[in-house]
Order: sequence, then structure tokens, then C-alpha cells
Amino acid sequence: MKPSNFQWAGMFSGHPLSPTRRWMISAGATIASTYALDVIATTAGLLLVWSALFQEVDRGGVLVFLAVSYVAWGAGLRINLTENWALLVATGTSTNVLSKAGFDLIRSRTHSQRAQRIAAAIGYVGTELAKEAPYYIGAIGAAVVSDRVAANQVIVFLGGANLGAALYEYGLARLVRAFLARSRGAVSFEHDWQPRRYLAEYYQTVEADERQTIAFFVEAMTHVRCDEPVLVFGVGPTVHHVFLTAPKASEIHLTDYLPDNLAEIRRWLDADPQMHDWQPFVRYTLQCEGLTLPTPADVAKREADTRRKICRLLQADLRDLQPVCTGYATVISAYCADSATTDRAEWSKYMHRIAAMVRPGGTLLLAALRQSRGYRVGGKVFPSANVSEHDVLKALQPFFLPENVTVRVCQLSESSKGYSSIILSLAVDRRPHDDIGAATQ
Repeated sequence: MKPSNFQWAGMFSGHPLSPTRRWMISAGATIASTYALDVIATTAGLLLVWSALFQEVDRGGVLVFLAVSYVAWGAGLRINLTENWALLVATGTSTNVLSKAGFDLIRSRTHSQRAQRIAAAIGYVGTELAKEAPYYIGAIGAAVVSDRVAANQVIVFLGGANLGAALYEYGLARLVRAFLARSRGAVSFEHDWQPRRYLAEYYQTVEADERQTIAFFVEAMTHVRCDEPVLVFGVGPTVHHVFLTAPKASEIHLTDYLPDNLAEIRRWLDADPQMHDWQPFVRYTLQCEGLTLPTPADVAKREADTRRKICRLLQADLRDLQPVCTGYATVISAYCADSATTDRAEWSKYMHRIAAMVRPGGTLLLAALRQSRGYRVGGKVFPSANVSEHDVLKALQPFFLPENVTVRVCQLSESSKGYSSIILSLAVDRRPHDDIGAATQ
């Protein structure tokens, strides 16, 4: 299933926020978070001084402590930056108005998610650094005007304030994460998934992400052996990635978790008048294969060949240790594992199970949404694992040698669905079983 990340979600309401309301929420959150930071950091610094824990520590020791406290603060800040970015993408709001200002400014000029993220981070970090100034001014000023405040106490206070700031950053990140999880809502594939709505929303035309995916898969099929079964795992209610397998496959096997998705495919196989129209995708596939102007007869032939070779529709659950039989020479899985969970560790397990379906020496084709936390269908948000190209490489390592794996990040020209890049991967010559066992020990 191809995900579409939600964007500009309402504050628990499910309705889009107006630009004015986004700014009001961001301003209020900035004020509240600033007061919270001041209280937590100041309290932590004073408590540490009053505790006398560093009373017998020399100047060098407290300076080391100060350095360590900055490392802790930086680690907390990094976690918070990640969650702040997710909040901006999801709702257009932030707990830092300068971060939102940078994000909005760059977003108005470019669709580059990387540029938007850098601008948001600069605004956020710049503000947090500015917030450090009052602590230094106050602590050093107190040491200057009062003989009762020693230099070591100033350093200990600053280190304690940094630890308090680190705790604040981590706590705020957890609150933002919890808010986003709640705003997405709890959905169930069994009860909330609507195949027909999904097809209507995302497959009326061949959009940019699918153009990239199909073109990559067509090129990757040149590495696939002819006249052997091909498995397309997690096909959803779609067949747009299946047409490109027909010239090579002896048989085509399709799997999905939901019976309703398989029923939608059965409707297409039976040429039901209510079936979804996949001809634009067939036409584009033929163009990627080198046929400049496919005729209606060319499209009809590819559809007929595909229907003839699809001989199995299988229900499969990635939560099972062995979802389907293994030993396929070629496996294709597009936007499947990453669209089944928000947990990256769970996604990694799913990836291993998909790779295990490939026989030694076989080929695996993958596609995933890059750094997405959720996708909306019919007004409901379904999970996504927020994976990167590095995660994909790591997940494939036990099964394929690094030199046999190609991973491509494709930037998209628009991000109206909440994402601006996808991950495409080709892995060839899967390792023998013995090698895999050694690699995973």
C-alpha cells in the first residue's frame, strides 16, 4: 500500500488549522515552554548548588562536569528537534515561533524538505542558545557582586541548569510525541481501512512518486530471471506494480493482509464493470519499457498477460514468523512493511521476513516512504515507520552483501501529502542460508 502522510492536522479535531490559529498556538506554546524551561533549569541549578555534591571537587572537576552537562543538553535538544519537525510537518505548529517562522519562510520558497528542516532547526537552536544568556549573566553577576558566591558554585549552577534543560527538552519531546500519537487517533486495518476510498484518493492518475517507483522497478526487472514465479508481497488493493512483472514471470503470486484488498484485485481479474481502471499505469509501464506510444491494443495485451499469469491470491500477515512460503526467485514489496507499523524495530522484523522469502541467489525489489510517521485514507490516519535509506540498508545487511544492494532516494517536486521523498531499493544475489545465520549471530 502506498502511504500518504497527513499534513496540517487539527488539534485533536481532525480539521485543518487556519494559518492564524497555527501562529497563535505556536506563540502560546513558545511562552509556556519558555517559562517551563526557566523554572526547571533554574531549580535544577540551585538544587545542585545547595546539595553541596561538588563542594570538595576542584576547578578542573567542575569544568568537566559543565562540559558533560552540555553534552546531555545537546542530546536532549536533538531529540526535541526531531519531534518539533514532526509537529511542524503534521500540524504547521511548533513550540518555538522562530522555528515555525524559518520553516514557513523556506517552505514558501522551495519544496525541499531538507531545507525546511534546516531552517526549522536553526530557529529552534538559536532560540535555545539565546535562552542560555540569562543564566550566565545572572550567575556570573552574582559572583561579581557577592563574595558569598564562589566561582565553582557558578559553574555547578550552570551545569545543573544544563541538566535541567536536558530534562526539559526530553520531556517536551515526549509530550509532543504523545500529542501526535493522540491526534492521529487509533485506527484498525480490520475495521477502518477502505480500499475503494484509497483507490479513489490516490490512483486516479500516475503521480510523481509512482512514476519514480515504476520506472525504478522496470529497470530493476532486467536483473530478474525469466520464467520463474514472482511474489508481490503486500499488494494492497492495487496491481500497478504487477504489470511490469508479466514479461518475465512464469507465474505471479499476490499477497495481502486484508481480504477486502484481495477482493478488489479479484474484481479486476474478473473484469468486473466496477473494477478500478489501471490502464494509465499500464500505459506508463510500457513507456518505461521503451514503447514510446503504447496503443490501446498494447495496453489490453499487457492487461491480458498479467491476468493470465496471476494464479495465486494469498492472505498473509507479517506478524507471522513465516507469512508465506519461501524460495521465490523474485520478491517485490512496495510501501508494505513501512506502512504496517509505527515501530521501527517491528518494521525491521517485517523486513527480515520479507527478505527471507527470497531464495539464495534471488532478487528483492523494495519501495518505502521516507521519514513518514503516518498516512491518511478517508480522513483516518494509518501508521508509518519513519524509516530512512540507512534503515533500509541496515535491514538488508544480513541477507545481501552491501555491494549487491542499490538504494535510491527520490525527491519529489511537491509535498502536499506530507512527504517529499521515497526510498527505492534493489537487492540481488541473496546470501545462502548458512551465510545469513553467521551474519545475524
